[in-house]
Amino acid sequence: MISGVGIDSVQVDRLKRAIERWGQNFLERLFTERELTYCMTHANPYPSLAARFAAKEALIKALKVKGAWKWRDMEVERAESGEPSILLKGEAAAYAASRGRLDFHISLTHDHGRATAVVIVLGEGR
Repeated sequence: MISGVGIDSVQVDRLKRAIERWGQNFLERLFTERELTYCMTHANPYPSLAARFAAKEALIKALKVKGAWKWRDMEVERAESGEPSILLKGEAAAYAASRGRLDFHISLTHDHGRATAVVIVLGEGR
């Protein structure tokens, strides 16, 4: 059963300007070490970073929560096949567990200066 759907779209240049302004502290507040390691392997890491930021915003919308946990409690993983998934840690994982068994389906895209993510939450939705 679908218990939530979220979508978010981010202007890549807007995120890039924020990173240039606020630097490494900003990056480390929003992204996990594994996310940063993956994104920084690209010649232009900003579209991948923006897609991950959009995914986290979409997840927050799908779960109908705001400001409930740290950005780093959500991680966008990438399988060898390229398929993205979401890993929850800390307070985000505790919240999800309180809602029963939840599965997340995620889709990411970036093109022409915009990154977009859709998250579908499947579960009982207690």
